[in-house]
Amino acid sequence: MTEQRHSRSGLHRIYYRGVAGARGDFGGTGNWRWEAYGQYSKSIGRYRTQQALQDAYDTGYFQTASCVGTVTPISGKQCVDMRWLDPNFLAGDLTQAEKDFYFSWEEGKTVYTQKSGEATITGDLFKLPAGAVGIALGATIREDRINDVPGEITRAGNAWGASTSGITAGKSLTKEAFGEINVPVLADKPFFQNLTLSAAARITSVKSTRASDGVSDSDNGNWTYKLGANWALNDTFRLRASYGTSFRAPALFEQFLADETSFPRQTDIDPCVNWAAALGAGRITQRIADNCAADGIPNNHPGGGVTATATSRGGLGLLEAETSKAMVVGGVLTPKFGFLPDTTINIAVDYFDIKVKGQITQLGARNIIFGCYDSDNFPNDPLCDLFTRGQTAAPNNINEVRDQFVNIARQRNSGVDLNVNIRHDLGKLGRLSFTADMTWQTKDIFQLLPTSPAEDDNGEVGSPQWVGDFRLTWATNGGTTLYYGMNVIGGTSNVQEYVDRNGDVCVTNALRGTYCPKLTTPAVFYHNASITQEINDRFEITLGVSNLFNTRPPRVSTLNGGTISMIGPVVAASQYGFSGRRGFISVKSKF
Repeated sequence: MTEQRHSRSGLHRIYYRGVAGARGDFGGTGNWRWEAYGQYSKSIGRYRTQQALQDAYDTGYFQTASCVGTVTPISGKQCVDMRWLDPNFLAGDLTQAEKDFYFSWEEGKTVYTQKSGEATITGDLFKLPAGAVGIALGATIREDRINDVPGEITRAGNAWGASTSGITAGKSLTKEAFGEINVPVLADKPFFQNLTLSAAARITSVKSTRASDGVSDSDNGNWTYKLGANWALNDTFRLRASYGTSFRAPALFEQFLADETSFPRQTDIDPCVNWAAALGAGRITQRIADNCAADGIPNNHPGGGVTATATSRGGLGLLEAETSKAMVVGGVLTPKFGFLPDTTINIAVDYFDIKVKGQITQLGARNIIFGCYDSDNFPNDPLCDLFTRGQTAAPNNINEVRDQFVNIARQRNSGVDLNVNIRHDLGKLGRLSFTADMTWQTKDIFQLLPTSPAEDDNGEVGSPQWVGDFRLTWATNGGTTLYYGMNVIGGTSNVQEYVDRNGDVCVTNALRGTYCPKLTTPAVFYHNASITQEINDRFEITLGVSNLFNTRPPRVSTLNGGTISMIGPVVAASQYGFSGRRGFISVKSKF
């Protein structure tokens, strides 16, 4: 069992996991073995948040007299007269009575459970001159459940400035059967110290059921495969290659997400707002302008007034599994040098090319509406069915956007991986090891919609062309291990993309004047060090420091809704750590 506690307004999580299994052999020839196991796990997360109450806020609308004696309609609180126009109140100086009236705490709970079982049989079918033909067969069954219950305030839509959420609950049942075979073709021949071919296949069936109404969706017959080859010419040089397919069924949250509502501004999501001026400034294309005009939107439509209502929801019944194809080709070099008799060197280089279709995501209200008006199939593009216009006070305003999880067009990633490992025996002083892992990315292509252009983000913020991880370890014969590591994230630049869209790297704003956003990041280095000591072959104690030099992520600027803003001290990309220098200690014990 694992238990984690965070701050008062954060998360308290408990995790249970139990595994039981058995293995054995059938005796006789062929090295036939069997293995079976079952697993049960459960994660319970509770999150507590303080919310400003919408019905308490609403008491200030058109108030002409004291509200004392009345009760708020949702939270059921005795009304308190708020000092809405008092400068001290506006500065955040609230009395305790005002705080108790305007704010309340709520607690949500998320429970994930998983039950799974797997059985496999492995052995040798028969022998060839180069060795035995090995095979593995197996089957898996797994049930996953989610039950996410937001707090009462959020479920009631009474959290001011926040979206409304419902209960997300459902389950999926996955059944799989798989097989693998390994065939040694040649061995101990000139230029063929070893040549081995391998193949694997898997068929998967997934059935998803929503808890609220019992609606189900099945995704049957997904079959994937992988082919591989390993050719060792000699002790020094080896070639390898593989090609395979894969798929990912929609996750529970993507399938069953209950409706969540938000209220974006018209100017943030609608390309038809002042579309004539936007066309003249190059912010929209001629096709978008033509489609806005064809939809009857005036060229000076202001887009003011009431916000739109955007509703996010799961895609049960509409989502399909993500599919991918992956090719890897590479080689391994193990050179030997007479003047370094106690040194082992391994160098591996692999080229990879991965293509993904139908990746599951939410488009967002802006992308849905832009995609509709940028389509050459307007107004019959499916995206045009996901929103409506026609508010009572503003007939041309966006009224509602239905933003459910969908399958997007495609994504492609390719590059080169390099791994270098050097090990040296120091005799009485122990062993020294150096490892370097580096990736050079050549393509990072992403196409959101079939009607949208493909974009290559390689080298831009969040997708550096080069990353590296370097580790140096000295293990002494006395059970002491010294470690030093360095993680490097290469520099990035969004300058060219920004210039292509705006014609210049600087922006002139009536309020801010001329501003040149920061669109590049330098290479960032994170250093880590630790010392580990073994005690009596049973205990292991490690002391270390992460982010030794307290390295901060770089700063960048972004454009949101046409205005430039800063993302604090961090880049919105997963590669950069958010924590500064920190020490740690860990203890391991063998029983």
